[in-house]
Amino acid sequence: MEQRYWPRTHDELNDSPIQVRVATVEGIFNPMDPTPLEERSLNLEVADWIEEWAEDFDKDHEITVEMYVADGRLGGREHAIVNGLHNHFEYRAWQSSRELSKLLREGRISLLIGVCAIAGFNLLSKAIRASTNPVVEVIHEGLSVLGWVSMWKPLEIFLYEWWPIRRERRACRRLAEANVTFPAVASR
Repeated sequence: MEQRYWPRTHDELNDSPIQVRVATVEGIFNPMDPTPLEERSLNLEVADWIEEWAEDFDKDHEITVEMYVADGRLGGREHAIVNGLHNHFEYRAWQSSRELSKLLREGRISLLIGVCAIAGFNLLSKAIRASTNPVVEVIHEGLSVLGWVSMWKPLEIFLYEWWPIRRERRACRRLAEANVTFPAVASR
């Protein structure tokens, strides 16, 4: 894929469509996929380029993808290309939804385990009680620390890990409905 234009500011990003430049129509799709054109998966480089750009758009920004095919030989395949692009991102949105559901389920299970662990370790810590014996004091503090460490995973999931997946899902949903245009490529 030939990439020539990168927006440099947020305003510049929102004022322009996603531009994809390829040598041929076949460059848009995965060359190893034998299925018909509109069912074929996108070339990973093209898909990543489009998705990364779409993730940076404002939520209310209407997405337009401009496909520049250098050889100009679309051969009436515009409809198949549009359907292929929409199908690809519809599937990616579905994958992201599943990934988010799995992550949140893992977070709920981790939270249940973490709450039980912190309660158990704190009970053990209180049962030992503070002591003048340094070994007992280390065990007492260690149990308290272990309780809080057991909460690390659920807190990480619920505070940080779900945001990028949600952003990806939103971008893919919007790309599944994006306008796709095929501007003429200026001859050199």
